[in-house]
Amino acid sequence: MKILVFVGSHCPHCPAAVKVVKDVSGEYRKYGVTFEKIRTRTPEGKKLSGNYGISAVPTIIILDKKGNESKRITGAPKESSLKSDIEEILGIKKKSFFDRILGR
Repeated sequence: MKILVFVGSHCPHCPAAVKVVKDVSGEYRKYGVTFEKIRTRTPEGKKLSGNYGISAVPTIIILDKKGNESKRITGAPKESSLKSDIEEILGIKKKSFFDRILGR
């Protein structure tokens, strides 16, 4: 799974989006989750932005193992929300604190 984070140089919300994705994706590295920051004003960024129809930044696109778009998020996501999205796409469910304590 790959997470693409489309950012702009003057975007006030982009650094927060990149930080959340970077932090969360690191927790799922053992599942093959990686992330890439794409600057929309570079030649490669312009091409990818056009391919994915990016019209606002930050935009986060989660690609499945086959490279198909599984989820699109506009804006900086909350960490818990991004984790839920990743786990759903990977088909895993982490146990809650109470499930671990109670042995469920």
